Amino acid sequence: MRIRIEVEDKGLKSVYEFESQGLEGEALRDRIVGYLTAAGIFSQKEEIPKESQPYDAGGTLMDRLEKFIRFEFPDTWFTSQELREKFETVIDDIKVSTVSTYLSRMNQEGLLERRGNRNNREYRLVQEGEAGIAPGEAYAAKRKGTAGR
Repeated sequence: MRIRIEVEDKGLKSVYEFESQGLEGEALRDRIVGYLTAAGIFSQKEEIPKESQPYDAGGTLMDRLEKFIRFEFPDTWFTSQELREKFETVIDDIKVSTVSTYLSRMNQEGLLERRGNRNNREYRLVQEGEAGIAPGEAYAAKRKGTAGR
C-alpha cells in the first residue's frame, strides 16, 4: 500500500509518501502519525497516547533503545548510523558512539546478532530463542541478574 500526503501551509507545500512493508491498520497509522508528529506537521502540541509511543515510555537509555529497535527494526538488519538517524527523527538527539556502545552491549548479552567488519557492521534482533526461551526473555533476565536461576 502506498500513501501520499500533501500538506500546504502558508505557501509552503510538503509531500510525504509512505509505502507499507507488510504493515496495515493501526500499526501503519501509528507509524505515519508518529513520523508526521516528529516532523512538526501538527502545529498543536497534541499528546499522543502512550500506546502509540511504545519505545518512549521512560526507563534507561538502554531500555528505550531496545524498545525502539524492537518497534522500528523487528526483523531487519541495520547499522549504528541508521538507528541513530531514525532515533533522532522520532525521539531525541544521540551520538553515534553512544549507539555503537549500546549495540555492542546488546550483542554481547544475546539480544542482537552482528555481522560485517568494523566499518560495515550491521545488527539484527536475535530471531530464535535458546532452549524454548524467547530472546527478549533471556536478555531481560540477564540484564536483571536472574539468568540461570
